[in-house]
Formats: sequence, C-alpha cells, structure tokens
Amino acid sequence: MRGPCSEPADGVQLPRRSCLLVTLAALLVHATVPSVEVQAQAPKPTQYDIQAVYLYDFARFVRWPAAVSDGSLDICVAGQPVYLDTLKKIVTGESIDGHPLGVRLLQHPGDEAGCDVLFIGAAAKDRLDSLIAATAGKPVLTVSDIPGFLDRGGMIQFLVIDNRVRFSVDLRPIERSGISVSSELLKVAVSVNGKTAGGGAP
Repeated sequence: MRGPCSEPADGVQLPRRSCLLVTLAALLVHATVPSVEVQAQAPKPTQYDIQAVYLYDFARFVRWPAAVSDGSLDICVAGQPVYLDTLKKIVTGESIDGHPLGVRLLQHPGDEAGCDVLFIGAAAKDRLDSLIAATAGKPVLTVSDIPGFLDRGGMIQFLVIDNRVRFSVDLRPIERSGISVSSELLKVAVSVNGKTAGGGAP
C-alpha cells in the first residue's frame, strides 16, 4: 500500500510540507469529532479543523480545465468564517500545479465568481440553492456539511458517522462542471453517486 508521501503514480513528488499535511489529513480521517467535554480537557482538532484539512486535500485531488486558473486557486467559504484561520494556515506558501492557493470569505451575491472550491456552511443554508445555481455547470467544486446537499445538486457532502468526519460524492454535477476528481479520493468516500455499472466514473 502506498503511503501518503510516496511518489504518486504520475511521478510527481509532493513538496515536503504538502506531504506532512496529507499525513495529517490521513490521521484526521480517523479522528473522532471531539465532544464539548473532551475539547475542554485537551486541544484536540475540532470538526472545523478536520473539514478544513479535507478542503485543502480535495483541491489536491481535483483537476480543473486548463483554461480556468491563470492565477491562484481559491478556496472560498460561505457562511462559516470559523474555517478561515485554519485554512489560511494550511495553504500559506502552498501551490497546486504551480498555482498559489488563496482563501476568501463570500459575503455578497456574486462573490463566488473566481472560486475553484466553494464550501457552503450551515450558516449559509438560506443561500444554498442560489449558490449551487450560480456555480452549476462551472468548474467549481462545491462542498458542504448541510444535510441533503447532494440531493440539491452539490458535489461533496461532509458527514459525521460514529463521531468521525467522512464524506460522500456525487459524480454527476462534477462531470457537468468540466472538472475531474482523482479515483484515489473516491476510494475513501463513504459513497459515490453516479458510478457506472463497472464501478468507474461516468
């Protein structure tokens, strides 16, 4: 089995800091979401920390159309400012395929323009349908922890199962967006909607 810092199949070696983050993400996959009591006793990663690491790793396992990103790859957050500090610490000095990573908060309609990854938090639930509509068919990876997100056109939904943060994927809106998701990411998803009968992506 390949370790998280092994040389990828395409021969591209990750920077050391990226390897460390991927290792952290691998550990967090199995991390239990801490209860209020546990948080009070020890500085364990919160659910927000775990999901922020996932957002970074999602960006690493996605490929956008070549014409999309001439500058930075932006991870955008709607409704949950609590993610920003953790995300900024994770992406500082990092790049993907030569594109530096940026993080920004969406506060007004239209701010989603230029986003490459869009996380829609529970505080933005009232804006969910409008944000999905605004990004539908565009090369934007949409992620949320709002229940029923995939049923409403989202791509990746965070779940908490047995107090662990996991995720499900819907390949159908991903295919329509023009982006592609690595099979390595799909292997660790709880479920993948839109697989062909043979188990592959459409």
